[in-house]
Amino acid sequence: MRGIALALALPFCSWLGIAASGFIVDARGVAAGCVSLATSKGAAIGVLATVLIIATAAAALIGRLVNAVVGMFVVGAALAALSMRSGAFDAVIFDSGDLNSLGLETLLWTLPAALATLAVFLASGPLPDVPRRYDDGPWWREYFDFDALRVGLVGTLMLLVVWLIVRNMMKGQALGGACLGGIAVGMAYRMIAPQVQPVVAFITPILFLGVGEMLVSRQPPLTTELLFTVNEIAPQTRVMPLDAVAGSFIGVAIGIGWARSFRKTDTIPS
Repeated sequence: MRGIALALALPFCSWLGIAASGFIVDARGVAAGCVSLATSKGAAIGVLATVLIIATAAAALIGRLVNAVVGMFVVGAALAALSMRSGAFDAVIFDSGDLNSLGLETLLWTLPAALATLAVFLASGPLPDVPRRYDDGPWWREYFDFDALRVGLVGTLMLLVVWLIVRNMMKGQALGGACLGGIAVGMAYRMIAPQVQPVVAFITPILFLGVGEMLVSRQPPLTTELLFTVNEIAPQTRVMPLDAVAGSFIGVAIGIGWARSFRKTDTIPS
């Protein structure tokens, strides 16, 4: 049953992202890579919210059947499909986009990403190989206590990996770099804090990448068009907002799974 549900959820969420791309268009009539480039900002926000809500609901179901981390991979599949059908960073140049708006949009994605992650974990229940740490007190302590927030600083690995990987304007490289950054974050989080529910691990890569994009965009030594021409756009800026969120969800989920291979004490009951 779990395998059948997952086999159905992944193509459904991928189709959902592909179908949604036709409703977010830029001034050139192609799928916009972010809300700030869309001709209708309200419609773009509504479509993105609908995709996120439906994918989160599907992920919650998968999380109940398997676990929350696999559920997060399902949400990431929907956003990755939407991202792959949308414009890459070159669309920012051709549509006369603003780098500050791009970084701000990535940063603002932190809130809906956090709500989606929390919804999946609350619906799915704690990971089977991560025991509860608090028997009383507010519910959020299990996910957002000092230990979880402290280890969440490994989200800065997203910036490092993106800086090392992303070197051109291709969509595949931007999304792939974000996924690899998420894998690094997921593995580090799991290895450092195996006893903590990894909600924060899915959120902080988006937060730090958004902050990094904004810091770089505020001090351009040359015009954006000239930087694009000489291929000197900062690597983190080439990652579109959807790339950052999809890469974090998919990559962290994979990283947490891979990290289990390095911990002989980690077991998952059937």
